[in-house]
Amino acid sequence: MRLVTRVAACLLLLFCSTRQGSAATISIGSRIDISPTTFAVPIDIADAVDVFSWQFDLTYDPSDVQINTGCDPFSGDPYCSLFTGAVTEGGFFSSGAPFNVLAPGFVDLDAITLAQTGLLFGVNGTFGGARPFPSGNGTLAFVEFILLGTGTSPIGVRGSATTVPEPGTLALFTTGFVLRGAWRALRRVGR
Repeated sequence: MRLVTRVAACLLLLFCSTRQGSAATISIGSRIDISPTTFAVPIDIADAVDVFSWQFDLTYDPSDVQINTGCDPFSGDPYCSLFTGAVTEGGFFSSGAPFNVLAPGFVDLDAITLAQTGLLFGVNGTFGGARPFPSGNGTLAFVEFILLGTGTSPIGVRGSATTVPEPGTLALFTTGFVLRGAWRALRRVGR
């Protein structure tokens, strides 16, 4: 019975296991002007392989630009969503599956003044389709900003992509785990 439990646990671990995509890079793309006071920045991914999910945080100078938390999705603004506001999904995931999950993250606010502090954190997306997962280069998301100053201050991004292990890796891991459990069981029986 223990062997069956171990095999089931191994399979559950394998199907749920992911690894960080070290080759993929997440960066800021070229600014897209929407109006004289608003613009969007694409968050791009490059050299991605089998990406299952991604996440990023943005830093910016809140005295120069701010996240457009008051954007209007009914005004025809393509970078403002009824559900996710100023963070919208890019084409990297949306071209492959209709059931993706985009969490727009949180705009960090000063506890006293409730003004933006210059941090958008926890933005993440999960692919909602079947294998093969997206690979290559593309845009993960767009973030809409409003201008308060010149708009020339840098916007920084820190992010990562998560990939699913290849089937060969899963098979090797499963074989090793099952054989180890079987060897221990045989040793106990032989005593």
